Amino acid sequence: MRLLRSTDLALRVLMRLAVADGSTPTTREVAADMDVPYTHAAKVVAELQHLGLLAARRGRGGGLGLTEAGRTASV
Repeated sequence: MRLLRSTDLALRVLMRLAVADGSTPTTREVAADMDVPYTHAAKVVAELQHLGLLAARRGRGGGLGLTEAGRTASV
């Protein structure tokens, strides 16, 4: 089974957030950790947020986190 790059990145973002231990990394930090361009990561994060799998908070103290739907989703 072949995955699109965006699908692969979306799964990697969700897995990264699943092991974040309560921290709220930013999209830039996640993109840097995965060695992908920020713009690609931002598009994927926006789609995951639209699907309700993750929550994003802007500003100081903001970041990304999984929602309950994101924690219980299966592949």
